[in-house]
Amino acid sequence: MSKPKGSVGVALGVAVLIIVAVTSLGYYQFVLCKPASCSTSTSSSATTAAVVCAPPSCVTIEINPGAATLTTTAFSPDVATLVIGVNNTFQFVNNDSQSGGVSHTATAKTCPKVCPFDTGVFGYNATSQMFTIAAPGTYPYFCNIHPLTMVGTIVVVAGSGAQVSSSSSSVGTKSSNSGGPSANGLAISILKGSSTDQSSTGYKPDNVTVIVGANNTVTWTNNDVVGHLVTFTSIPGGATVSSSDLIGPNGTFTATLTVPGTYHYYDSLFSWMKGTIIVKSV
Repeated sequence: MSKPKGSVGVALGVAVLIIVAVTSLGYYQFVLCKPASCSTSTSSSATTAAVVCAPPSCVTIEINPGAATLTTTAFSPDVATLVIGVNNTFQFVNNDSQSGGVSHTATAKTCPKVCPFDTGVFGYNATSQMFTIAAPGTYPYFCNIHPLTMVGTIVVVAGSGAQVSSSSSSVGTKSSNSGGPSANGLAISILKGSSTDQSSTGYKPDNVTVIVGANNTVTWTNNDVVGHLVTFTSIPGGATVSSSDLIGPNGTFTATLTVPGTYHYYDSLFSWMKGTIIVKSV
């Protein structure tokens, strides 16, 4: 007895739908992480993008133009240090305008117990929801669409200071025109073209908050084609800080800020370039 032709047609239709679904979602959607580590996190939360991510309590991590072909510079900052109870809420903004705009994700790669964040796919000029991580640890992440090139790290430290190794009692500030960014520091880019673009603040990020003992060593890197200066215009009482010498292209200037308060600075060669650093103690 022959099988009904209708049943064969339905089976073929279902098979086609499954193939189309897998193709549309992509391979990496199914290898994100092991089931044991992908349960809903109890130590993180997400809010809608309609809520404003306001510094200093919320940190914005930017996806840079051309990120799909970049590695350590795909995200800015590519290593973000967050302090619980101070600035451990964050979101991602997609600024990748290459070829008219490229979609990306920011997906936790490995986690201590659970996967704390995954933005899902979001396009150029879009902003992810906000996430809050309440458990100290190191959280590497990647773009699910470009997993081999786009990688970043979020380091979360305890607000109690239990993981902070240095003291906030010093009234001095160390500065230097040599060396790269500290492993536990903050990197600020002097933007390419900032010497001519008067509509730009010239720094990325230009307004940041750092925590003494966590990420209060700040390194400026000159990504422009001409020399620049970092000149402090106001600092907290009791603090001493030296402004930079001329920072040549690809050069760096580093300052360790140990006195809580607000530090304003600018480039005395290009006065439209201005930045602010807020230093807090845990």
